Amino acid sequence: MIEGLGSESRKVAIQAVLRIEESQSYANIILPQIIESSELSDLDRNLVTEIVYGTTRMKKALDWAFERYLAEQPPPALRASLRVGVYQIIFMRIPDHAAVDATVSASSKRNKGVVNAVLRKIAKEGSLNWPNKATQLSYPHWILERLSEDLGEEESLRMLQKMNEAPDVSIRADGYHQDKASQWVVELINPQRADKILDLCAAPGGKSTGLAHKASEIIAADINSSRQKLVSENIKNLGLKNINQVISDGKHPPFVSHSFNKVLVDAPCSGLGVLHRRADARWRISKRDVQNLAEIQKELLASAVRLVEPEGELIYSICTVTKAETNEVVSETERRFPSLKPIKLEDSRWRPYGNGLQILPHDSHTDGMTIFKWKV
Repeated sequence: MIEGLGSESRKVAIQAVLRIEESQSYANIILPQIIESSELSDLDRNLVTEIVYGTTRMKKALDWAFERYLAEQPPPALRASLRVGVYQIIFMRIPDHAAVDATVSASSKRNKGVVNAVLRKIAKEGSLNWPNKATQLSYPHWILERLSEDLGEEESLRMLQKMNEAPDVSIRADGYHQDKASQWVVELINPQRADKILDLCAAPGGKSTGLAHKASEIIAADINSSRQKLVSENIKNLGLKNINQVISDGKHPPFVSHSFNKVLVDAPCSGLGVLHRRADARWRISKRDVQNLAEIQKELLASAVRLVEPEGELIYSICTVTKAETNEVVSETERRFPSLKPIKLEDSRWRPYGNGLQILPHDSHTDGMTIFKWKV
């Protein structure tokens, strides 16, 4: 149980939640700025981080919980206070009286009365009678519907529930922080010492740097120059000398045909397998985005095919599990390039998925990921 944490941490949390909502900025950008300007202890900083990320993630459930007791939509500052207070009551191990008292004290003078009344009512309720699973788990309805269609209702609910938990921290042997599923993707690529490998969408560089430990040369390409700076930092921090960076559009790459032993297309995707890592991602992705991204993925694979040497390998990996971005992209790519020979992948840590593999977040406490591989 968390003890001895008072109103100052709640005040910082409310401020952060309000700024994130009003500016429509990312939580992982706003929160560090606010914390660094505060004088909170490490313990309080950890509490604020948990509250702010949790409040951002669970805001749909929180809003439903307190809006039942309001006659009209609350102004932003009041909404921020209520979200912070209700999150502590429903989802944290803080005693109700401590959560209520500290949040009321941290709220503005004009909001204290409403915050006190609403939080006390919710604290007395005990278990809540949620209107539906999407609200209870705090996801847009379309995400639950899409995953239920693609995975089945039971698997989708287990996946979404798991992604409401903080992700495991995984560190490679070289000290780089990388989810286990991404490390396993590198293993499945099976880089050899003589390989020259192109990572077509490389930023922030986790897979490129992982491959570099075993292959002779890695070309880390990415269209985004600012994200290439992240790749540069990771290369420098790991002391790697065999990675060359190129800023290029993966749909029109500036490379000679048939010049790589292996090409990895770790494509931009809906990211529905990593929502536990990005508190606000579920509110930023739309239903339309899934199909739009699938079209981009097809274009990237089409441009990558010509870059692989004869008998070389093309690898497609994405941190999502929708059929539109996996099976349907693969089927279209194989129809368009009938010379591609699927390589059937096997790994007991993953689920068989056609000729590829898929892992869901609740399988092994990892990101959700899908991978396919072809001989060209």
